[in-house]
Amino acid sequence: MLQRIQLIIFSVLFLALFFLNSALIESQTFGIVLLCFYLGVFGWELGGVLVKSEKAILRWWIGIWVLLSVILIVLTGSYYVWQITQTLVLTLIFLTPPLILWVTKRFPSRSLFAHAHDLWHTRRHRIPGIVWVVMTALVFTFTLFFLTLLNHPVTEGIRSVWERLPGSLFVLFLLATSLVFALLWRGKERALSLVGISLLLFATLSVVAFVFPLGFGFDSFIHKATEMHLAEFGTISPKPFYYIGQYALVLFAHHGFNISIDLADTFLVPFLASLLLPMAWYFAAVHITRKRSISMLTLTGIFLLPLSQFIVTTPQALANLWTLLLILASVPYLLDQEHPRLRILALGAGATALIHPIAGIPALLYFMFLTTDPSRTNPRTPKTNRIVRMILGVFACIVLPLSFVMNSLVSNQALSLNWESLNPLRWLTAFNFNVFFENRFSPLLDLVYLYGLNTLLILVLIAGFAWMEYRKDLSKRFRALLLMVLALTVNYLIMSTFLEFTFLIDYERGNYAGRLLPLIHFFLTPLLILGLGHLFVNTKSHPIVLRASVLAILITFAGSSFYLSYPRRDAYETNRGFNVSQSDIDAVYLVESLAAGAPYLALANQSVSAGAIGEIGFRYYGDLFFYPIPTGGPLYEFFLAMNASPTRATALKALELAPEHGDINTLFFLVNNYWWDAPRIIETAKATADDWRSLGDGEIYLFRYNFGVDQTP
Repeated sequence: MLQRIQLIIFSVLFLALFFLNSALIESQTFGIVLLCFYLGVFGWELGGVLVKSEKAILRWWIGIWVLLSVILIVLTGSYYVWQITQTLVLTLIFLTPPLILWVTKRFPSRSLFAHAHDLWHTRRHRIPGIVWVVMTALVFTFTLFFLTLLNHPVTEGIRSVWERLPGSLFVLFLLATSLVFALLWRGKERALSLVGISLLLFATLSVVAFVFPLGFGFDSFIHKATEMHLAEFGTISPKPFYYIGQYALVLFAHHGFNISIDLADTFLVPFLASLLLPMAWYFAAVHITRKRSISMLTLTGIFLLPLSQFIVTTPQALANLWTLLLILASVPYLLDQEHPRLRILALGAGATALIHPIAGIPALLYFMFLTTDPSRTNPRTPKTNRIVRMILGVFACIVLPLSFVMNSLVSNQALSLNWESLNPLRWLTAFNFNVFFENRFSPLLDLVYLYGLNTLLILVLIAGFAWMEYRKDLSKRFRALLLMVLALTVNYLIMSTFLEFTFLIDYERGNYAGRLLPLIHFFLTPLLILGLGHLFVNTKSHPIVLRASVLAILITFAGSSFYLSYPRRDAYETNRGFNVSQSDIDAVYLVESLAAGAPYLALANQSVSAGAIGEIGFRYYGDLFFYPIPTGGPLYEFFLAMNASPTRATALKALELAPEHGDINTLFFLVNNYWWDAPRIIETAKATADDWRSLGDGEIYLFRYNFGVDQTP
């Protein structure tokens, strides 16, 4: 009864403060605090109902994940049948407390307030002094780490964030990693250890969010512009069939808690990954290893995952995170335990499908494999069960290539089939085994890439060892995971060899196939946890020298993962892309000013185009965007042609792409000084353009081509 009263008091107080902030204060900072309480308290109470048998923090992440999934599904459904409005979001938030109160009354569980009371008063939770020293050192180290990031903002165009950040950042990261891993090795103060690993993961994933105040990447600018449009109008036309799941969560934070679109979008995936992934991993590890101290130590395996997926908020990144959480949530079901039930997993799979199809389709297939497991289906129809399973398996192996073929037919995108690639001999000759053991005679860099080039191999070896060691127990229980690994591998081979995405520029055509590799990592995660658990059980009984060596290797892996999670420019790799700079944004505004309200087309690289989307939004002439995106589009071909030879004839032909050609008489050609052969392009364009300017101390050149009624090229 006391727990019930405490929850009611909190709900009333939350709603009062929420109404005050929404109606009067409109504070972003206060909104962030309210959002944290919203997720923390109501997520806990919901998790206690959904996985009542779990203890303490093991139920927390399930509640938050399900709560966000429900919000995502409701708002996405509203978008497709109507709009996403502020009124709808506010109504959803006001309904949450009474619904949680009703659910917890019908299905009683231990309240967060009761658990907090126990933590405060129970003797067994008292913490040794040395742990407080470690936590103090951690707080100090993380404070210096994030201050270093904030003190080194990047507003010029660069290829790699490591070109601007000081080496001391790596020292701070490795120190923080050592302290966190020491806590994990101790394996006792689990709540504090989870806080430590979450902060370490956030430090790993949030570098670009802090360092690039103008934004990072290309896709994020498009998604932010779409979210801003949705925030203003509630819908967008034509309505896309995917991505809305991410937009729904960003708009929920914006409309409900006064958090800006830019801030909500920038930190959505890094924050949720840092918050939910450690708890979900520990949740799965407890069920797999059945030893809490070993489960804590397996958290070091997070750094064997492709964490670069989560450094920037995109629908693919969010869907990948939801897929990984779905896999970890399914572990108790795979091990024949009661919670969470299939309907919870169905909710997570459905939410994933609403975020992005490349991760959503595998998530739905995985759920289908769970529901059609021969050991759980009707024993009276064994032949039918096998036939259904076989059909589903074959379909899973071709579903993603098939979906791309169907999408190309509907959208008229160019997609060709390379029949010669089906020759297995070509696969063998194209495979370079030396790539796993390259050497650039730079000891630190060679060590980092020795890990980086072999991450998937290390994961497969650990997972394969776990399978061989426990195959008698796991042959049936983990069947769905292995089927998904096989299906995704076949899909990857087909998409990387047989399908040619000719609507993309040459160096981007492998992107879609490459998105399947992280998913293969994720479906091997339960076996990775099992293998690491077995390794650590045996290691802990060996001499301290061996234990220290293992810990040093784990710290090295984490440091390497930190470096490899971001675009690089070193002896091994040179990133092609440049971030959006202040000069790019200034050039966008200068073009807009020179046009003086008249329609125009602009030929520029992806960075400038991203800046135009972020600052101006969407402007189309028919189906033609006024900057050259996508890179596989015809306007981008003219941008490349102008780089090869900037002539007035080429500029005029580019203008002819616009259906209202008679009304568009001006074309702007922008050249960044880092572009290949920029000096020649700039000098040639000066002789052919009607006008030219330079910005940012020569960082970008702007050329104007006018074609009035009395002018000829």
